[in-house]
Amino acid sequence: MRCRYICEIAKSKLTNFCEQISLKQGYAQEMPFKNEGFDVVISSLFFHHLTKQEKLETLHETYRVLKPGGRIHIADWGKPSSIIQRILFYIVQILDGFETTQDSVNDILPTLLEESGFSSIEGGRSIPTMLGTITLIQASKSE
Repeated sequence: MRCRYICEIAKSKLTNFCEQISLKQGYAQEMPFKNEGFDVVISSLFFHHLTKQEKLETLHETYRVLKPGGRIHIADWGKPSSIIQRILFYIVQILDGFETTQDSVNDILPTLLEESGFSSIEGGRSIPTMLGTITLIQASKSE
C-alpha cells in the first residue's frame, strides 16, 4: 500500500517534468521487464537493504534485463575509507540492521557482480559522508 502511494507521488512530480518517463512497480528479484531491454541500470543506496542472497538475486535479474554491453552503476555504502568512517557507519548499521549492512563493510558487491556474470567491474571511488563511505561501482554485461 505504501509503495503505491510513493509511486503516485513520483508520478505527479514526473508529469510536471517529463512525460516520457514511466514508472513500474515490482520487486528487484523479479523485474517486470523483458530480457535485454535496457542499456543502463542505476542503483543508489539500495543494495545495503538486501541480504546477501537478495543482492545476488537482484544482480542476476539486472544482468537478465541488460542488453549485451549494457552497464550497471551502483552508489551505495562501501568499505569504510577510515576508522572514523567505520565508526560513523555503525549508526547506519544500528538503524538498518547488521545482517544486510555488514556486506557493505566487507566490500562484497564487486564479488557478487562477478558471480552474476558481470565483467569490467570498476570500483573504488569512495566518498566520505557524515554516516560512512559511499562507494561507486560500475560493471558491464559482456557483448
